[in-house]
Order: sequence, then C-alpha cells, then structure tokens
Amino acid sequence: MSWVSYLFNGINEKDSPVTSLVPCTDEEIAERINASTRSYTTESNQNTFKPDMVFECFHHQARIPISNRALLAGFLMLWMKRCVVPTLPHEVIAADVVYPAVLLAYGKSIALLPAMVVGFRVDYRLWSKACVKWRPL
Repeated sequence: MSWVSYLFNGINEKDSPVTSLVPCTDEEIAERINASTRSYTTESNQNTFKPDMVFECFHHQARIPISNRALLAGFLMLWMKRCVVPTLPHEVIAADVVYPAVLLAYGKSIALLPAMVVGFRVDYRLWSKACVKWRPL
C-alpha cells in the first residue's frame, strides 16, 4: 500500500469515490502496533541518533479524523514530489518537499520556479550525456 492510497482512500479504484481516513479504535491501533515486525536501524550518525539505533516501525492512525489542512499538505507533498522536483522513487516523500508543502497549505507563498528549473537542468544534463554516448550503427 502506497502513502497515496493510504492518505486518499479509494484513489486507485476507478468507480469509487475518494474518502477521508476513518478514525481507528484503541483496539485497532494496538493490533497494528503488535502485528508490526518492521524496524529501521541507523548505519551512521544521523543528527542526534547514534549508529545502530533501532527504530520500531508501526502503522498508527489517529483516533480523531485528519484535518482538511493536513490532507491538503499531503496532496501538495505528493504533487511537489511528482511534478515540481521529480526524483525516483516517486512513492518516497523526501524531506525537501515537506516544509514547502506545509507552508503552501497554510497559505504562505513560496517560489517553486527555481526548484523546477533545477529539475529541468538535471534532466537535460542526463539526456545530453546519453546523446553524446550514443553511436549510430
């Protein structure tokens, strides 16, 4: 399940409306936490976290509905990740799009054109290198 389909329930279904997340009960939250077996271990110093620190991952959904502003910020993160600063993999939300998306969700204006231009230049550079290496038979 991708973050998009989690945040916007029904987005991958053709004849189904997109619905908001439904709040979970305490029992459902406890069940998700207990069923989780995934974890992440740091390999090097990452800010204040030392190497070999283990983070246990679990799925947690709030007991209260997600706000419309939070949904807007989530949508803007996805849009910026795919359209403004597209990098692979598309399903991973990089930290560089979180803060601008939150600013936009709160109505703050920011300049997106410089980020888009950098993306075009990187793509053009990769394309031109590929063309230089290409040799006709």
